[in-house]
Amino acid sequence: MSNSNLIKLTSSEIASLWQEYISHTHSRCMLLYLIATTKDEEIVSVLKEAFTIVEETKEATLSIIKNENLPIPIGFSDEDVNTKAKKLFSDSFSLYYIKNLSRVMASACGLMMTMSTRGDIRTHYEKCTVRAFKVFNSVSDVLLQKGLYVRPPHIQPNTQSVYIKGKQYLDGYRLIGDERHLNAVEISHVFGNLEANLTGLTFTKAFGQTIEDKEVRDFMSDSVNMGKEIISKLSTFLTSSDLSAPMPSDIHVNPITESAFSNKYMMYQMSTMMASGISGYASSLAASMRNDLKTAYMEFLTETSKLARKGANIMIANQWLEQPPQPASLDRE
Repeated sequence: MSNSNLIKLTSSEIASLWQEYISHTHSRCMLLYLIATTKDEEIVSVLKEAFTIVEETKEATLSIIKNENLPIPIGFSDEDVNTKAKKLFSDSFSLYYIKNLSRVMASACGLMMTMSTRGDIRTHYEKCTVRAFKVFNSVSDVLLQKGLYVRPPHIQPNTQSVYIKGKQYLDGYRLIGDERHLNAVEISHVFGNLEANLTGLTFTKAFGQTIEDKEVRDFMSDSVNMGKEIISKLSTFLTSSDLSAPMPSDIHVNPITESAFSNKYMMYQMSTMMASGISGYASSLAASMRNDLKTAYMEFLTETSKLARKGANIMIANQWLEQPPQPASLDRE
């Protein structure tokens, strides 16, 4: 028996393993569906690479959970996806999905590693991060080769480094009174949030047209409206700074009403996207300097949090929301 097995897992390590396992069972379902419905063989190859990595990481996580005698999370299974359902998404959307998935995996596993104490757990997340970067590089190369990679806006940087000379900079104005253009840091955050919302809006539209349950369908409709509003505001910030608002090409949802995923699966996908959005808006709020941009991010945080709460209530009412690990003495319904 190794020394690691003699050291109990911390609450952070237990939480990370629980979250990671559920996340990978969820991603596995989407990848199975995309592999079954994507026609471009080059894209299918990247999807299969991503699936292999997700499956390997899921099994490695499950092994740790079993060895530590922890309850195995329910997560998601083949019952939550219908791989024989008709094609919902365009082939190119699969690439954007994998790019976003690998980016989230790298970020999450990196954070989980820094929250872990035991050497074997840190090694586990280090391997997870490396796998995520491998997928990110593969999908980025294919996007570039196919001319589908949506690049952040280009700018001509200053010729020299200078200090900020007045508080007008924070108000969004130059000293002479004209509106200050976004700086490079603000642009990068606006673009990142815009890209994430465009991907999320595609999911929401696709899900919304396949759902029969009225409450869930109404929730998807509210999510579409919120996504459109956020995309519009973020795009305006770029265009008002004489920058283009890049849009992915050939991303569309086919008019299919047959459901490919369980309601539980779709609601979890929405909850994870909203959680990611809240995290992104908070980071952008901290990094941005223009007050009007800060105000916009605070509005996004408020509205997304409200809708996420509504989604959580729907999931709880239908027993779709799995309870996170907690101290046994507090494990009450």
